[in-house]
Amino acid sequence: MKRITRFRQTRSKKSRGPNVPSQSADIWIICGNECAGKTTTARLLAQELTLAAHIEGDEMQRLIISGCRWPVPGDSDPSPERLTGAAGIQYGLRIRNACLLAASFADAGITAVVSDTIINEGFESLTEVLAGRKVYFVVLRPPVTVLRQRGIDRLPEESVYLTDRYGASVSDHPEAAGYADRLQAAADGRPVNAFEGVMEQGLDRLPNVGLRVDPSGLDPQSVVDLVLRRRAEAVWTTRAG
Repeated sequence: MKRITRFRQTRSKKSRGPNVPSQSADIWIICGNECAGKTTTARLLAQELTLAAHIEGDEMQRLIISGCRWPVPGDSDPSPERLTGAAGIQYGLRIRNACLLAASFADAGITAVVSDTIINEGFESLTEVLAGRKVYFVVLRPPVTVLRQRGIDRLPEESVYLTDRYGASVSDHPEAAGYADRLQAAADGRPVNAFEGVMEQGLDRLPNVGLRVDPSGLDPQSVVDLVLRRRAEAVWTTRAG
């Protein structure tokens, strides 16, 4: 009985308040605009590490089965630089949940690699959840021309992914509407990513912390090698607000 009591006391001390267990693993944040290479970089980085999990922001969003709201341009309010309504709530929530999961993995000794576009209310969610923790914060910033071409090149792959994931019901899924809009934009010669400008401005407003990398001209493995080689520049201790 005394042994059980001591165990509970030890667990309580480790989980109480902002204290982080000394044996915690690392937390990596791979951030950037759509098509910047976040997901590929994060997955390869996790594979390079001894024990690591990859947490993808889009997958946090897809946990909402009924009522999932993928943002559309009409959800963006340029004045407070925020998404409005359900889209804004769900965006902030997906980043919060990704960071909560990252903290849980790290406290269990498993390195967590989070990938998403983290700006505005998403960045606020990150700093709130991870306040006081050391993270490796990496922002991928290829030129906009590179982002636009990658967006076009990725359309066939996206079509296959949506069909494989949602099957016969793909046409009724919110992601399908977004894909149709991107197809039309490509046909019209417009940017495939309707939030391209909003995301670029949000990334510009991020505080000058972590490591900025232009991955254009590099293959995915070279990007990961560069990030690991310069990991000391990516270190950032988060602070709420």
